[in-house]
Amino acid sequence: MEAFTTILKTIELIRESFTDSVEVYMNGSCVRFAMILKHLYPQGEIYYDMDHAIFSYDGNYYDINGFAEKNDGHIPLIDYGIMKAHEIMNLKYK
Repeated sequence: MEAFTTILKTIELIRESFTDSVEVYMNGSCVRFAMILKHLYPQGEIYYDMDHAIFSYDGNYYDINGFAEKNDGHIPLIDYGIMKAHEIMNLKYK
């Protein structure tokens, strides 16, 4: 099975797992969604443009809707630095 078919099926299962998943993952939790995909497909990479995170794998880009578009502003999330990544995800240090 092609990698993108498997990823799209994973996305479909997550999207259908609760009623407002698209709203949640398109309006504030896109980084968290990309992190789920990164956990499941560790070879991929998360891209962020200070507005929306997408997941890159094998030349394709994904978000909760399935295939996503990468724009010129999307850079690897890792390039923002770990502190910026924590800030983006609203994580609190204990």
